[in-house]
Amino acid sequence: MNFHIRCAFCVTEAIMKAWILDEPQKLHLEEFEPSTLTDEQVKVKVEEVILTSTDFCMYNGQIKCKTPMIPGRNAVGVVSEVHDKNSMLQKMDRVVIESYAPCEVCTECQNGQYSKCANMQEMGRTCDGLLRNFIDLPYTLLHKLPDNLTNERAVYASYVAFCLNIIDSLNLEKGRHIAIFSSTRTGIILAQLVAYYQAVPIYISEREDLLNLAREHGIFYCFNPNEVTIEREIMMVTGGRMCKELVFFTNSDFRMKDVYDSAAPNANICLAGYSGKESKLSVAQICQKHLSIFGVYNGAGKYSSAINMLVTETVKVDSFLGDVLNFDKLDEELQKYTPDELAAKSLLVKID
Repeated sequence: MNFHIRCAFCVTEAIMKAWILDEPQKLHLEEFEPSTLTDEQVKVKVEEVILTSTDFCMYNGQIKCKTPMIPGRNAVGVVSEVHDKNSMLQKMDRVVIESYAPCEVCTECQNGQYSKCANMQEMGRTCDGLLRNFIDLPYTLLHKLPDNLTNERAVYASYVAFCLNIIDSLNLEKGRHIAIFSSTRTGIILAQLVAYYQAVPIYISEREDLLNLAREHGIFYCFNPNEVTIEREIMMVTGGRMCKELVFFTNSDFRMKDVYDSAAPNANICLAGYSGKESKLSVAQICQKHLSIFGVYNGAGKYSSAINMLVTETVKVDSFLGDVLNFDKLDEELQKYTPDELAAKSLLVKID
């Protein structure tokens, strides 16, 4: 497999356009000459891109990313041309684009553990992304969509894949309580998966809109640390045993003390995602409780499973979509929003 990304535009009679982030909060729309496909590449007409709070934080400079760069990490599209006639993909196939590209040469990749790649690239963060109308990609980064999965649901495949990698990192047992500290909708996706695997999610957020969304998705234990003492609530829910498995989304605003206090001795704490925020880890508490702490930040290798979870509605995402933006006026329309507004609802960019 060749996961290396060639960020180029497709050969077509249409004008090739992409948004370029020159510096924080400064975008410009640029036109490009068509490119020619190479071996194992596929032309994709990008149709829909979602922008989340993480994308917005990269746009406004709160999360560092390379510039100039084409933003956009999550998109669906339609195959417009295939270089290899024997490819598994055909013209007009609908696809979701996998934004993670393992290097294939590090020890982890050689052992087939692509999600742990030491040199992982991510479109829209470490290399050019998907806010464009056409892109050339290796077929290995494209996943065909079934007819019964809408674009609006499929565009969340990367988030479901990410949460599936978190699930794999945990010691999930039937009936075990899993504490999830999250300030965005991704924690609700994870909570749905935890419940599907017959464990018990405890969703913790300082945002009432997210807590209400979690309840609407069937999550029973939902707590706001600004209103209750999390340690006491978890002690009551678990019968004093506390949580053996905890997930802390790193773009959240919680005190790490709440996470430590919720953990049972010998617990596992997963630090999920990436952000520009710095958190102080208490070496004393980690050692005294014999805690194991590790990180998961991508959905590599789980896209096919994620698509299945969306098709069967094991994970429901319809309520996460917010406003629809005009691709050609994106620079003007983005100025109306803040990262806080995008925590519960994503922006959907439709590309003609």
